Amino acid sequence: MRPDGRFQVLKVLAVATALALPSVAAAGAVLEPKLSPSDNYGENFTFIGDLDGGTFIFVQLTVTNIGPGSRTGLCRTTVLTPGQKAWSAQAKVKTRDWRYDAESSTLKMGPCSARSADGATRVEVPLDGGRVLLEYAAPMTPQGQEGTEVEVGKDRYHHEVTLAFSALKATVKRPKGEDVVYTGGGYADHTRSTIAPAKLAKRWVRFRALRGGEKLVLLAREGQDGEYGPVYAWEEGATARSLEHFTLAREGVRERSSWTVELFADGSSAMVLRSTSLLQRSAPVEDLGAVLGGLVRSVVGSPVTYLHRAVLEREGKAPVTGLMEVTLEGDL
Repeated sequence: MRPDGRFQVLKVLAVATALALPSVAAAGAVLEPKLSPSDNYGENFTFIGDLDGGTFIFVQLTVTNIGPGSRTGLCRTTVLTPGQKAWSAQAKVKTRDWRYDAESSTLKMGPCSARSADGATRVEVPLDGGRVLLEYAAPMTPQGQEGTEVEVGKDRYHHEVTLAFSALKATVKRPKGEDVVYTGGGYADHTRSTIAPAKLAKRWVRFRALRGGEKLVLLAREGQDGEYGPVYAWEEGATARSLEHFTLAREGVRERSSWTVELFADGSSAMVLRSTSLLQRSAPVEDLGAVLGGLVRSVVGSPVTYLHRAVLEREGKAPVTGLMEVTLEGDL
């Protein structure tokens, strides 16, 4: 297989585990994976930064049984900066090359690491001659919202926010580049699943307003059976608000797509989310081509994710800007 083909396979494994996102972890072990013998087991620790000047940073540490082998580790990052080419890097880590160190509260994933202790969180990803360092001004604290566990037969998916509204300092060194320091808002979550990714959801909507005066995170899922949940919006300083369902309207195709999401509570419209500009379209299974993509599609599905700048509108309140992700099981 060509090197770029291997990269795409790793990307599919990571995305599949993320989509196949036990009880809330104890605070002291928030970064400790809870392993499972299930072939569909996948566990993700995801870190996101929305930074001044429009830079977006994504980091994910993963443990999964999906694909060849078991307890495979994955470390990956993406940096999007206006006016610059996107930079992505990732590494597959053998079982013996990752571990959780309880004494230092650190998850070590090959060259990558995440640590939450002493009132702060630090994530470091040195890959392919580049480096991303995220320094959150708060420790990871699991926040499991109502309805964030999904069951399909005997298998389960669980989602918990671990950092919702933290100040963030990010240092980025692209390959052959110099360190660039950014500041802004940070978010992190933890997901664990034994549900096959292709069976977990028909579509997801995520919104994160991490900068500015009003901060908010939103998560909405429609299952393959047409049922909704979890669906909630959580404002900084308040308890999360459960919502009933959502509608998703689309204009355009592929990179020209734009989205309007209407979310409902108590039988009426509660808020509307509108995309304003596209940052990235990601379709890892599609990118593998017909033959290789067909081999993995039955297990991981064919997820396509659109990352946009967006605005959230609510009656009687000022609009809130942030990052919106729309993930579809297969693009139309």
